Amino acid sequence: MPSTLLSTTEQQAGSKSYSANSMLRIVKIPSDESVPITEEKITLRSSSDDRSRGDVIPAYLQTASAVIDTTPLIRMTHPTTTGRKGAIVPSESLAGLYAYSISSTSQSVSSFPNIRATRLAMACGRHSHRFMGDVWIGRLGYLPGQKDGFALTNLDLSLSDIEVGSRYSPDLRSDIVDMIRQNEKVNCDIHVPEWLGNASQKNYHDGASLAALMVAMTRADGCSEEDESDEDDSSNCSSTTSSMDKNNEATNDNKTTKTKTAPMPLTEIHYASIVEGQRQNYAKVVAVPISVMSQGHAKQMAGRTNVSAPLGKSISNAEVNCHHSPISRGGNCLSFKRIVSPPEATYQGFLINVLGVMEPTQSASTTGVVTPTQKNWWTTELHGWSGGGSLSSKDVNPFHRVSYLDGFALKNTTWIPEERHVTKDDIDRANATYREGGDASNNNNVELIQTDEHGLPILTSWEHYYRLRSLPPSSPVGLLATFPLTLYYAIQHYGIVPVTVAQMLERPLRIHVVGIEKELNFVDLFKELGFLMPENVAIDMTWIVREDMFPENRDERHLSLQLTSNLRLSIVAGTYGESLNPDFDLGGPPDMIIGMNAGLFAYESWRHVISYLHHNKNIVGVFTDYNEHSGMNCASLGGWKSANSLKMNPFRQMRAMPVYCMNLPQFSNGFFYVFNEQELDE
Repeated sequence: MPSTLLSTTEQQAGSKSYSANSMLRIVKIPSDESVPITEEKITLRSSSDDRSRGDVIPAYLQTASAVIDTTPLIRMTHPTTTGRKGAIVPSESLAGLYAYSISSTSQSVSSFPNIRATRLAMACGRHSHRFMGDVWIGRLGYLPGQKDGFALTNLDLSLSDIEVGSRYSPDLRSDIVDMIRQNEKVNCDIHVPEWLGNASQKNYHDGASLAALMVAMTRADGCSEEDESDEDDSSNCSSTTSSMDKNNEATNDNKTTKTKTAPMPLTEIHYASIVEGQRQNYAKVVAVPISVMSQGHAKQMAGRTNVSAPLGKSISNAEVNCHHSPISRGGNCLSFKRIVSPPEATYQGFLINVLGVMEPTQSASTTGVVTPTQKNWWTTELHGWSGGGSLSSKDVNPFHRVSYLDGFALKNTTWIPEERHVTKDDIDRANATYREGGDASNNNNVELIQTDEHGLPILTSWEHYYRLRSLPPSSPVGLLATFPLTLYYAIQHYGIVPVTVAQMLERPLRIHVVGIEKELNFVDLFKELGFLMPENVAIDMTWIVREDMFPENRDERHLSLQLTSNLRLSIVAGTYGESLNPDFDLGGPPDMIIGMNAGLFAYESWRHVISYLHHNKNIVGVFTDYNEHSGMNCASLGGWKSANSLKMNPFRQMRAMPVYCMNLPQFSNGFFYVFNEQELDE
């Protein structure tokens, strides 16, 4: 793809008397992708007059046959008072980003989709907005004006500011930008300004504020109640804020309304993937309508998928991968090719025929329903939780305690770790095994197991864990141990500051785990977290679950368990940040908040968690997601730094999951990202 040629068009706005030194730069994105994106310059009457009169762009674009829609891509921050003079100073970084297009009510409106402008909207977190026809992009905000006041002012926008998001990818992570520079051989200095990198976070929280107002107010600008559901796209109404209208004489006569149009297929929205530091080729994310998915067509569109799962060599021999065939080794990765038969059915066969932890019922031949031979930790592997409506979830009882032997229910007991704390001798033995050769003798990427300043073993792979716990490579426990090991890695990798603070205050580390569901089926498996931690590092872990997750025959809505000598678990029913106050109802404010397979966009209740972390920067939030695309969008809600923290989880589940709407690798606990990441001062 050739580099963009910057063409500049100078046009005039206002009267015929102009100041040659007063220019405003905006960017035009043509709907025709063969036409380059260009900068345009608006000549103003004077720098002191026009720039302080509000938004001049609609008047510049206005014609006799066209009405201009103004769509906020990033809403500007309005000057506010905080009780201390000078606490908030309007600046360019607080200005908004706005899109201007010909209204759908105009005779000259285009029906041609604007892929590049839509891509930019997605980069800003406006995932449901679709642009048609040519679109102009400009910046607008409040800057200090005359007599200590604030003036609504247009700001210059350069093409390089939005080129990544409009031309290449809605993924604005630094690694993606570096890859674009290398692979596309871009001549110009493309970059992502900080205000654009944080756009999704700002829009999300602005959307929360607007949603609260919508509940209490009847809007007069034509938005229906249906529009309120698009809370991540709170700017779907094409009018701007009332404060902007009051200061903008040029647009007061051009109030616009939203016209619903059918979403265009985003078959050309590029998405780049980075897996374990290796640059993958561009993939195209295809937005498949729900109606198509329900008809099963999306599965056919997905076709065959190559999934790279960088695992240790010894794990490559494990039979847990049998539902993906064939298996071939390339470098330090296992390459899976998804087979045509349903992956769930093949995994079911593995649990029944290889592990022997389940057996089909008498009606399985006709219904396909499978139940475990006895209630064990594998129960929720097939049917999951499904909002509490699955076959397996109905019998889950967190009050029932079981040992590792009964929970794993494996015939080969050498596959099961011992229920005891890891010691220094275990670490020395694991490292001695590695030095002497063993199963890992030819794997130079697996390092010796070290410990950090608090004595936590630094585990970076399943290879490390299996050697430390004296497990053979054929052991399938990693399929379930992904959950406690993910928690351990989150603490060891992202919790160095919280652990240090807790140690200094001589109190346990407080962790709130939100979004718990199927984990209730194997509560005692989380002993493994305590066993891996040094005995002098105490943890108070609280699980927050829904009210309906406790057994119906139990009146308690709170369960407290001492899992190990250094790990206490409390299970509390309620909604985090709503019926449960994180600071007062759960044993004190948390040091860390963790959510596994979170999907922050999927449930309204996550908004309370995100808001709490947004207003408490001293609390670390760590989340996992199934695939990189979902992880990138969810991580962006914590800001650009959070989006850049996205990485593969070395303790993701050791089987690839099918995903029918896009050809991307997907695993349970597949990808990590962190909000409010902290580092110790040296």
